[in-house]
Amino acid sequence: RPFDSVIDEEKRESSSEHETQVSNIRWHLAEGGFEEFKLLERLGEGKKATAVIGEVADELGTELVVMSMEAIHSKFIDANLLAEFIPCPVLLLPL
Repeated sequence: RPFDSVIDEEKRESSSEHETQVSNIRWHLAEGGFEEFKLLERLGEGKKATAVIGEVADELGTELVVMSMEAIHSKFIDANLLAEFIPCPVLLLPL
């Protein structure tokens, strides 16, 4: 069962912005053919997103992390830190 993860720097004031983000994630997963998945949300609490993804992957015993290249292009994810923080293979999709 796949997990999708949302990482925010801090708690959002606007719940409608958050709801839109979660709705978009659910839509994309459904469009990709996933019928059953869990959505995990985590506050970054000042940590780099790459480190948070690594912590979650470690806690869940994740076998594969899949992410969009857009996360790297937009500088949300530091590609240089992927190997250091993520304890499993990483698949980068050209989305």
